[in-house]
Amino acid sequence: MQRSIFISVLLAIVIFQILGEKVPIHEGAYGDGLFYREVAVSFLDQIEDESYNIIQIQRLLPFAMVNMIFSLFGFDHDYDSLMSGMLIFHFLMLTPGIYWYFSLGKKMRLRSSLIFLGFVLLFVNFAILKETWYNPFSTDFTGLILGIGQVNYFVRHERQKLFLVSIIGGFVSPTLLLTGLILIFLPSDFMQMHEGERPKSLFPVLASAVLLFLLIMVSAFTGRFATGETWDIVLHKLSLLAMVAFVFVFMFKNTIQWKESWQLFRKKLKSQKAIRLMTILLAFVFIVFLLSGSNQNIHIESLAQAYFGDMLRYPLDFLVGHLLYFGFLIPLSLVFFPRMIKEMAKLGMGFTVLCLIFFVLLLNPESRLLMPFIPFLVFLLLKAVRTYRILDKDLYVVGGLNILLSTFWLPLNVNEMSASLMSVQKEVINAFPAQRYWMHFGDMMSFPVYFVGGILFCLLVYVAYRGKSRYIRLRKEES
Repeated sequence: MQRSIFISVLLAIVIFQILGEKVPIHEGAYGDGLFYREVAVSFLDQIEDESYNIIQIQRLLPFAMVNMIFSLFGFDHDYDSLMSGMLIFHFLMLTPGIYWYFSLGKKMRLRSSLIFLGFVLLFVNFAILKETWYNPFSTDFTGLILGIGQVNYFVRHERQKLFLVSIIGGFVSPTLLLTGLILIFLPSDFMQMHEGERPKSLFPVLASAVLLFLLIMVSAFTGRFATGETWDIVLHKLSLLAMVAFVFVFMFKNTIQWKESWQLFRKKLKSQKAIRLMTILLAFVFIVFLLSGSNQNIHIESLAQAYFGDMLRYPLDFLVGHLLYFGFLIPLSLVFFPRMIKEMAKLGMGFTVLCLIFFVLLLNPESRLLMPFIPFLVFLLLKAVRTYRILDKDLYVVGGLNILLSTFWLPLNVNEMSASLMSVQKEVINAFPAQRYWMHFGDMMSFPVYFVGGILFCLLVYVAYRGKSRYIRLRKEES
């Protein structure tokens, strides 16, 4: 009964969004969506001319499917029809996503309270309830749904199905295939953990120093020390220190015995599996290369500039951006990080490598990069809190906060929004009416929004910590 209520409420909100507002420029497409819409218009014609490069090929599947269906049934390839096609495609993708999630909950034998918690954290956020339907020409939602499938089949030890989902994901997001191969072929034996507190070591200090040096090199490469106003340069320098401190705390709280675990990894990793992993990965890259063309327009330096250029604008701005994009999941994960580390170690080296990739991408304020990994984060958090007593009021708090943070109820297309989407001027983008949309993107939010969001983030971390402390206190009283 509860499951039906969860699904009904989610579908009701989604239908409300489908019928609601869209990006108010370019007939409903923005940014990468302009390119993806053209794929939906002319994929079958363009693929014969090898007009997509090797990077674009790995993100074309949803739009290629819409193009082929439209061509098969003779539908018009006008922009309005394609918009409807993408909305229907995303809506249909909800079905396997919901099925895989509840199948995962059944396999984990989660209580109904935990199933509700995971459902809210995974589906009730800005990414799912707003962005997917406001800007439908995107691969992010499909990547998240396939990520749920990967988690489900990983937990069920169904490697053939995991491999199939990963191959499909290879044409949706470049990380999905790599994620699946890591889970399939890397060892799943328990990693070694320190008993009690982590012993003192110079490694976190040395690693933090190396990280600081690399960040300074990246800042010099992107010209962050030479351009911009004085205040921006000061904030950037503070961001460098905050980033290093953040990574240092994570390493200090990490209780995995890396040396012993590495030795176990080398012992358990069979050369035959390593060869299969590399063979499949190289074969996929070769196939994609054969399908692609126009690879001369790929510039590694430009890609690096695009990835690093918007990082470290404000201290720990990526946490604020991820909070507004994914909701209460991020503060909860920080509070339960020590327990999540233990659960991660139990899942083996493969899952740990996947989490390390996620952590690297976490440091970038562009939340869309994390979409295929969010199901793994929710899965790990549910394993970490499964022994906790989740009260009804806790679920109401988490659900209410995520609904508020999703802003599905907030109209975006105010008068200033069109001008903001068309402009590159900081003054226009930072204007508050436009920030009701841009605040969800860590690389686009204004400083006032960042400041208020940072305070909100700290408050939510405190709320999560108090909830955890209350459980520990109750457990001690019972014992």
